[in-house]
Order: sequence, then C-alpha cells, then structure tokens
Amino acid sequence: MIGTIQEPIGPVESQPEPRAVESGVRRMSASFWLRFMFWWTQYYPRFVLVTRPLFLWFAWRYSKVLRRGTLANARRILGEHSSTRQREALAKSVIRNFYLSVYELGQHVRQTREQLAKQIDGVSNRERYFDVRAQKRGAIVVTAHLGGFELGMLALSEKEKRVHVVYHRDAIPRFDRLRSRLRNLIGVIESPVDDGWSLWIRLRDALLADEVVVLQADRIMPGQRGQRVPFFDGHIEMPPGPVKLALATGAPIIPILSIRTAVGRVKIVIEEAIFVSRADGPVNGAHPAFRHIASALERHVRANPEQWSMVYPVWCEDQIDGPVTN
Repeated sequence: MIGTIQEPIGPVESQPEPRAVESGVRRMSASFWLRFMFWWTQYYPRFVLVTRPLFLWFAWRYSKVLRRGTLANARRILGEHSSTRQREALAKSVIRNFYLSVYELGQHVRQTREQLAKQIDGVSNRERYFDVRAQKRGAIVVTAHLGGFELGMLALSEKEKRVHVVYHRDAIPRFDRLRSRLRNLIGVIESPVDDGWSLWIRLRDALLADEVVVLQADRIMPGQRGQRVPFFDGHIEMPPGPVKLALATGAPIIPILSIRTAVGRVKIVIEEAIFVSRADGPVNGAHPAFRHIASALERHVRANPEQWSMVYPVWCEDQIDGPVTN
C-alpha cells in the first residue's frame, strides 16, 4: 500500500519502466489519501461522512486496484450470469461501506463503553455461546471483515474476563493508534501477529486458562501461508491459526459475525461451535474444520455482500501476482 519514488540514476536504459513509475505514483497517491482520511477521522469524523460521495467518486475513477479487486470479488459473489451493472453496483457499495467503517472508528473512540454497548441491536443464538463456554475449554472466536468488528468484541468482553484479539500492525500509524484506543476502551487485549512465535505460545496458554482468542478468518496476514479452501465458486486462502490453536488446546472454534444494521449499529450472530479433532483426517489436503469455518462465513457474505470490506481480489483464481495482503 505504501510506496516510494526514487530519482532515476545512471543512463537512460537503467531508468524504471513507465508502468513501474505509474505504479509507484498510484501507491503514493493511495498512501496520501488514506493518511489524509485517517487524519480527518481522528479529529473531525463528521467530515469523513459528509465527503463520502466525493471519496467514492475519486476512488472509483482513479484507483485501478480498487476497481479490479472489488469487481473481481463481486463477480464471484453474484455469479457468472450477473451483469456488469450489477457487479459495479456491488463493488461501489463495498467501497462505500469501507469508508463508512472509517467514519465509525472516528465516532466510536469518542464514546463511552456504555454508549457503545447501546449500539448493539441484539445477539442472535446467545445460548449457543453460553453452552459451549460452560465447558471451560477456552474459545477461539473466528470472524470476518464484515460489518462492525469492534462492537462484536465489545459484546464478548461484556461476558469474558480476558479477550485477546489477533491483528497485524498497519502501515499507517495513525490508524493503528485509533484502533488501539478503541480496543483499550472496549477492554480487550491486543495480540499483534508481528510478535512471531512467542505470540502463539501466549495464545495457547490463554486458551488453556479458559480465555478467549479472536481472529479474522477470511484473509491471511502479510507473509503468512494460508490453507486453500472452497468458497463460493472458487477458493480462498484462510489463515491456519484458528485450526492449529484448536488442535493444540482442544478449544472449540466459534464463528461470530457483527452485521451492520444502521450507521454505527450492529447485530451479533453466533454460529454453531466447531470442535476440532486430530482423528478427522484432512480432506483434499485441508482439515474439515477449515470447510466448516468457510461455510459459516460464506452464508453471511452471501447475505450481506456489501458489508464485506475486501477491496483486493480475495479468490485465489483472481490473484494474478499472488495474494494481496496489505
């Protein structure tokens, strides 16, 4: 996402190709606008909401990366028989909802924990969660870049003493600071995957102590190798962490999604728990648990495709140069 441009040095033949220069300019432009947007999010979030139509127009017109990514994902979600107009409408809705998430971040860091709790429009299948947690085996909560993720963690922290959220530090420090402020307000423990193997040891110990670990399951982290899993009519790479932690600790995997019901408001949906066993051999190279997780996520992406904030090509079949993870 972040790029730099260097002055050409040496003879003409050593200068970068025009396409490479153009790519560098686009990366710098994307970096500038994202930093600009997060500055306004921190100090004047209302401005972010008011200027959303302008941002959408600018992003759609000038960002080939956004257009390519969102259109490729829209084609997979809507199917091969969908029209260009339908795919463009969904792609623009995804970008619009991504921008809305940025605004919500700026609003939420200015609110109290009590005010945030009032923005949760109910929890579906709450009894499922309590039944599983009564076993005192810890819990691995998997979710997706769908709706309002942080409010979902707030709902968890209301009932749990210690909730660890696994994430990757962002290339834009201002965004990281805003996100950390909100998570500190909510009362969850940040667990940056950048810490390496020591992190996974700490997470294992947390689960063995009957604590909760939250991970995104719809995208691999930068530099991470994922598990190829069927999704809609293609395949996506899912992070191996949830299944590996479940095998190491015996903790169940619980898919929980936070679906946006209005600006700044969500409904929490709890899916059936997935119990992982070493006795279940791999199917086509993947443990069956990966397919169960993918199935739960697919249902909600299919029902709320505009809320799935994935602006890069997600499907393996659409990634010309390999997975984009930044």
